[in-house]
Amino acid sequence: MAVDVAIDVGTTTTRLATADGSVFLREASVVAVDTTTGDIVDIGDAAVRKIGRDPRHVVNFRPLANGTTIDFDVAARLIRALFDRAGFSRMSRIHATMSVPAFATSIERRALRQAALQAGAVDATLIEAPIAAAIGVGLHVDEPVAAPIIMLGGGACETALISLGGIVTAKSVRIGGAHLDESIASALRHRYGVVVSPRVAESLKNELGSLMGSRRSEIRVVPARTVDVGLPVSVEVTADVVDGAIADHIRAIVRSVKECLGEAPPDLSQDVSVRGIHVVGGVAQLHDFPELLAHEVGVACTSVVQPDLVVIRGLLRCLNELHTLHRALRSTDV
Repeated sequence: MAVDVAIDVGTTTTRLATADGSVFLREASVVAVDTTTGDIVDIGDAAVRKIGRDPRHVVNFRPLANGTTIDFDVAARLIRALFDRAGFSRMSRIHATMSVPAFATSIERRALRQAALQAGAVDATLIEAPIAAAIGVGLHVDEPVAAPIIMLGGGACETALISLGGIVTAKSVRIGGAHLDESIASALRHRYGVVVSPRVAESLKNELGSLMGSRRSEIRVVPARTVDVGLPVSVEVTADVVDGAIADHIRAIVRSVKECLGEAPPDLSQDVSVRGIHVVGGVAQLHDFPELLAHEVGVACTSVVQPDLVVIRGLLRCLNELHTLHRALRSTDV
């Protein structure tokens, strides 16, 4: 049985969907491995829920970091586990179409492709994530006008101007949602002398993060433990602390966007000023992010509905519209 599958492999989340819409899976990009036997204990969200509670011989691996493959074998096992959860047998002829960061090296692209083949796919086609995102948003990437996109993911931020089916200019900075979470946790450690879990840091980012200062007076009480003796405590965290913790990373992201726009050909720059920029990815849901970008770059920036799903939507559209897929692949190194 032949199956066409789209896979959006991310630093924090991996999504899998079939072309006919019968399967859609969303799992955290985490694999829990028993180091004594080498067996997989759990994957995805179930593995994340056990972080900090596992016995010593169970180690959690993220096969991807900053949007690129760092552990080929673990990536293959994650994809195989998703195939199993989707109900694909070992006899299924799986044709995979996968997203890959625009800045990924040929070695990183080859590793991701080989991971899919090792997982059981008969072939794997790579499409650069900004192109897939632009297609998912509904932009006409094959036209001779700028299709600008800003992708704010868990491990990296990519800004790209797409025209005539390829990326004309792009900039990336390997800063994403996971780095913002780490900065918040580090700020709490230095300011209050406490340690918080990654889930708590992420919730603070989502609930208090306000890049334009609109949540400045808000406070959250979160569980933590003291650094010195490890006692459980509760800590009041203000929005100012969260905003200060992520400020440097946000400035780096804005700087990369400006650099990308600054390198655009004049005609495409004019298109951007007229058409605006679409902001996608999980971090695009951070409060005031599109407004901040618009203020800094002087161009209208719009966040789409469910910005974290645009890449998988674009991949599915490529699967279902072969002519679009062929155009999108012209600048993709597979």
